[in-house]
Amino acid sequence: MPTYQADAIVLHRLDYGDADRILTLLTREYGKLAAIAKGSRRSKARVGSSLDLFGRSRMMLAKGRNLDVVAQVERRGDVRNIAGDLRRTAYACLVSEIADKVLEDRHPVDDVFELVAGTLDRLNDPGRSARADTAWFVMRMLDLLGYAPQLLDCAGCSRPLPEADAWFSPLLGGVLCQTCGSHDQAGSPVSVNSLKVLRVMAGDQGELYDRLRLPDPVLDQVEQAVEAQLEYHLDRHLKSLDFIRSVRN
Repeated sequence: MPTYQADAIVLHRLDYGDADRILTLLTREYGKLAAIAKGSRRSKARVGSSLDLFGRSRMMLAKGRNLDVVAQVERRGDVRNIAGDLRRTAYACLVSEIADKVLEDRHPVDDVFELVAGTLDRLNDPGRSARADTAWFVMRMLDLLGYAPQLLDCAGCSRPLPEADAWFSPLLGGVLCQTCGSHDQAGSPVSVNSLKVLRVMAGDQGELYDRLRLPDPVLDQVEQAVEAQLEYHLDRHLKSLDFIRSVRN
C-alpha cells in the first residue's frame, strides 16, 4: 500500500473490535481525516502508547480501502497535564470538537492546524488559564471561518458603539447599543470591560491578551458571547460545552 507522512493531532478516538482504534486526526498537510490504528489497544503495542487523545505526532500512514492505516508514530511532546486535570480535559474536548465540526474531510484550512496545536500546548501548561486560552481559540476560529463578530459599530443601527454597557446578539452578529439591544432578545450582556477584551481578541493582539487580568465576571461574558456566536453559525449545539458548564458548576 502507498504510504504518506503527516504532522497529526488526535482529535477523537473510538475503540473498534478487540484491539483496534479508529482515530479522527487533524493533520497539517491534509486537514481532517480518519484512520485506523490496528492492534493499538494491546499492552505491548508500540503505536498505541503514542496515540494519546489530544497528542501530537509525526505519523506514517498507509492508504487503505476504507480507512487509512497508522503504520508508524513518532510522538512530539506530551499532554500529561491535560489528561490529569478534568477542567483542562473539558476545554481540550471543546477545542477538538470545534475543529472536528468546522472542517470537511481532507480540506485543510490555512492556520487551523497551528491554532489547534498552539491552544493544546497552552492547555497543557498548568500555569495558564484554560478558560482564557480557550476563549481566545474560539474567537480566532470565528475569525478564520469569516464569522468574526461586529464590535466597533452597533450590529443593529451601524452607529459607533459608545463606552457603555451593551448587549451581544449572535443573531445579528455583534454588539448592540443600549437603544437597539434589549434583554428580551437572544443574547447576553456585555460590560464596557468585556467589550474591550473582545476587541483585543478580535484584533489578534495575543501578547496584550496574555497580560490582561480577566476577572470571572468579565471572562463569563466573553465566553458567553464567543460561544453563542460560534454555535449560531455552526447551527448546532456543542456537546463539550455542556460538559464544561457542568465542570464549572
